[in-house]
Amino acid sequence: MTIWTTDALPERDRFSYWREVLCEAYVALNPEVVSDAPFAGEVTAHSLSTFNVTTISSVAQHIYRGKSEIIANPMEVFFLNLQVQGTCRMSQGGREALIGPGEFSVVDATEPYLVDYLTDGWQQFSFRIPRCLLLPHLKSPNLAMATTVGKDSGIGSLTVDFLGSIARNVEKFSADEARLGANVVDLIAMSLGASKGDHEGRRGVVRKEMGASILNFVDANIADPELSPAKVAAHFRISPRYLHKLLEESGKSFGRVLLERRLERSAMDILAAGPHTAISEVAYRWGFNDLSHFSRTFRQRYGCSPSEFRHQSQSTTTTASGLIIAN
Repeated sequence: MTIWTTDALPERDRFSYWREVLCEAYVALNPEVVSDAPFAGEVTAHSLSTFNVTTISSVAQHIYRGKSEIIANPMEVFFLNLQVQGTCRMSQGGREALIGPGEFSVVDATEPYLVDYLTDGWQQFSFRIPRCLLLPHLKSPNLAMATTVGKDSGIGSLTVDFLGSIARNVEKFSADEARLGANVVDLIAMSLGASKGDHEGRRGVVRKEMGASILNFVDANIADPELSPAKVAAHFRISPRYLHKLLEESGKSFGRVLLERRLERSAMDILAAGPHTAISEVAYRWGFNDLSHFSRTFRQRYGCSPSEFRHQSQSTTTTASGLIIAN
């Protein structure tokens, strides 16, 4: 990981330093400040497989890549910018994409482009993608540049969530994670319009990743007693019927997945909580609103009631402690 920040520099030196940072972290670029605020900017960069993943933030500014910058620093890459905060306009080839939080757009570094950051305090996740990996899979490469992709479609929602998850957890991945890189290309290509020959072959990958994203979303919202197929499907902009179909490929229904995860969280809480914590408190914490249903399904899963489960675990701990003391 590499971090560049203007924070420790005198204000008079910040912008010249920033220009050097952009060229080192991305490609040769020509920034122009348009904000009245004191200049500030930061870039954090990670290498991942064949990609470079950065988090960048600053005050409002224009960043150009013109013919002179391309000649000085030719690079066969695409840049995908996923907006986190603020608003950005990306322009290339006569097209213009206005992107806000949760939306992304792509530009080709072999052609002139403008990235116009319209607000102070903006933040983006930026992915530098080798052109040779993505280009062959795009149906109309030129038309795919400087277009807005967001959560108004199932594949767009999945891609935004997937890319955001990678950027936020990039330190957890190994630098040579080839499979991850391939999945990134698959999802981006589908979002921008995959070529006819690739479309069918990539559907399986997309279904698999969408299924994984659905399970992650369920895990993150497991305590919500109102969590339902319709609510999850709405988040991913897909139909409840398609959601059920995706989960069927994992061999489990939505109801079974939700119940198993809630029981697992409840069992962990019962083990961790003290003897004075009410079983009902644990059940309600993890989305159960019917205590008889909770007790019945808990017994089916663990072979005993929640109270017996806690008593057995405490007895085991006490016996183990006694053995340790005796030794």
